[in-house]
Amino acid sequence: MVWNAALRIVLMCILALLLGFTSVPCKARIYTNNWAVRINGGHDIADRIAGKYGYKNMGQIGDLKDHYHFFHSRTIKRSTLSSRGGHSFISMEPKVEWIQQQVVKRRIKRDYKTSPAQSIFFNDAKWNSMWYIHCNDDIHNCQSDMNIVGAWKRGYTGKDVVVTILDDGIERNHPDLIQNYDNQASYDVNGNDMDPMPRYDASNENKHGTRCAGEVAASANNSHCTVGIAYNARIGGVRMLDGDVTDMVEAKSLSLQPQHIDIYSASWGPDDDGKTVDGPASLARQAFENGIRMGRKGRGSIFVWASGNGGRSRDHCSCDGYTNSIYTISISSTAESGRKPWYLEECSSTLTTTYSSGENYDRKIITTDLRQRCTDSHTGTSASAPMAAGIIALALEANPLLSWRDVQHIIVKTSRAGHLNAPDWKTNAAGYNVSHLYGFGLMDAEAMVKEAERWKQVPAQHICVESADRQIRTIRPEHLVRSVYKATGCIDNFNHHVIYLEHVVVRITITHPRRGDLSINLTSPSGTKSQLLANRLFDHSMEGFKNWEFMTTHCWGEKASGDWILEIHDSPSQLRSQKVPECPSGFFRDDKKRCKKCSSLCETCVGSRSDQCSTCRPGFHLNEGSNTCVASCVDGFYLDHDSNMCRRCNEICKKCITSNICTECKPGMSLQGNRCQMTCDPGTYYNGHRRTCVPCHQVCATCAGTGMEACIKCAESYLMEEWRCVSTCSVGYYMPPSPRCDHSCYSCTGPGETNCSTCVNGYNLEAGVCVVSTICKDGEY
Repeated sequence: MVWNAALRIVLMCILALLLGFTSVPCKARIYTNNWAVRINGGHDIADRIAGKYGYKNMGQIGDLKDHYHFFHSRTIKRSTLSSRGGHSFISMEPKVEWIQQQVVKRRIKRDYKTSPAQSIFFNDAKWNSMWYIHCNDDIHNCQSDMNIVGAWKRGYTGKDVVVTILDDGIERNHPDLIQNYDNQASYDVNGNDMDPMPRYDASNENKHGTRCAGEVAASANNSHCTVGIAYNARIGGVRMLDGDVTDMVEAKSLSLQPQHIDIYSASWGPDDDGKTVDGPASLARQAFENGIRMGRKGRGSIFVWASGNGGRSRDHCSCDGYTNSIYTISISSTAESGRKPWYLEECSSTLTTTYSSGENYDRKIITTDLRQRCTDSHTGTSASAPMAAGIIALALEANPLLSWRDVQHIIVKTSRAGHLNAPDWKTNAAGYNVSHLYGFGLMDAEAMVKEAERWKQVPAQHICVESADRQIRTIRPEHLVRSVYKATGCIDNFNHHVIYLEHVVVRITITHPRRGDLSINLTSPSGTKSQLLANRLFDHSMEGFKNWEFMTTHCWGEKASGDWILEIHDSPSQLRSQKVPECPSGFFRDDKKRCKKCSSLCETCVGSRSDQCSTCRPGFHLNEGSNTCVASCVDGFYLDHDSNMCRRCNEICKKCITSNICTECKPGMSLQGNRCQMTCDPGTYYNGHRRTCVPCHQVCATCAGTGMEACIKCAESYLMEEWRCVSTCSVGYYMPPSPRCDHSCYSCTGPGETNCSTCVNGYNLEAGVCVVSTICKDGEY
């Protein structure tokens, strides 16, 4: 096996020490778009001054005489920078004594704090069964919750935070969602309108988004069903999975209202079948990057992603480019007992974990359901991602100034291994416990809001790209290739210098006859080993990896410089052993029961030659008769999409779209409707029985058949009367004026578009009507 390892280690930094911070942590001010102004002269003078500079006078401030509330709609609602706009000129007005842009102030109620021993109670029907919020049920072996109630007791319920569910729609009129529904955070990408209501059918297929939304922001104390983790957050939905999902659909969804929406939650991705390698294409990647760079007033949109449900197929989430991205927070699942769920995918990019379903006897997640109902059977990592989004909403309420990287740092710092059962827990060199099953552990809402309250923003991100020398190495079966690279952390470039790590990305190109036999490990200079890829039993692909980016978070907080060790191991499966039950794709069985390779374009074949293909690789079609694979069908053949074959046209067609529907004729034939017939001179017509052109009746200039009743156009000195040509009009008939033919007709038998006999270029004749031709000739488009 040959692999071309273009190793690019992209090192992301913490940098708290790099910039040498020694000052006492402080919180930045949050400036609003409201001003307090003191003006002498009364309300009318205040109105005039406000209007002059584009402000709106909202009225007197309480009982404070001459103090007015000015509002500016085009100033950012919440900003860390004070405005330098028109208020600078307002202060110069003679009647203005004082002006001040208002700053958000934190105020704590000094009432009696509820004892931790006391519980919060809601009147929602399913509240007592929501084990993952108040996990105190000894019967079900529930050992630890996520301290959500602890965050609520500190006063955080998601207020003023906006979360959007990217899915198959959201039932906005659901009794548990209608109070918190946010129209500005919603859109129907599939239907291209503002209403994200799901499409209803008998199977309730489009329930997924509504279920996820209820986990985040179902209203509390409305006696209906359930309670959301951030039950005062604003919730929106994007309907984008109930139709063709394209790069553009994903990009539109990921970039919806980035200055209004704080958190995007996605519980979807490529197939979890254990053989797919796929990720965001160019538009979606740009949407991620723009959201991180410019979303939330430059603090970065928060993208929360479910890590995948391919555990039963032995899938590995490093082959999913969405969960494998540094821009997403990849969420894993654990059962209430702390055991590994059967659907869990392991990988090194997972950041943290929340509760979800487990085995059949384990309880599942309670949430809103389609048709204004609720369910107690929401499952998989689909349930874990919105649960994490709700917890992050609590942290953003505690500190709206957190950047996307601040949020990831807080998650890493506060997640805990606790009772989560995994065989690979390890402590990295920075002191963090981490696992390929659960990332840094179970989320802790109370710990997160406490960290958020006092958090000092991390410095700007530094990105160090170090490229290993390109080299071709051969890996023999049951062997590994080991490559050591000495990284400097870009010490010679201050703007890219990385001291401490956040994310590590390795970009690799490998060619291999069976991709699923590969496993890849990366060991940091501090000795922390990350499994970038595990063997995948069902991945028979021969495509390998081309510039695929593997990511690990397991080195978080470690030093960047030193020796990085990359190991690629080839473990042949039974499909590459001496005996196999059947030959894999691209091979055929010879008479000695050996698997031999097909020609390069064949997917299946009966022999090694290029004309012995049975089916073709994606992008190619099997040519009928020759059994070769071609990129496009040649003249005389049409593409049968059902069989992916180029089949023969009728012998009289040069080109066709089915065997009997011609679009272009062979020389000497002309297209009449969708059939080809011999081209006849004027005054003659094609006789199908004799297969030759025969003269029209003498009264016809052109005709469709024999006799004077078949005239299409009358000969000179004859007039068309009903269906025949006459020399003079009969009694009861008169000679009409000569109107022009319709613009689509080259010749006609009367006025209007339904009386064409022949057509101008670009049109085809269909039952007397010239219709626009949708078939282009060579050299036309």
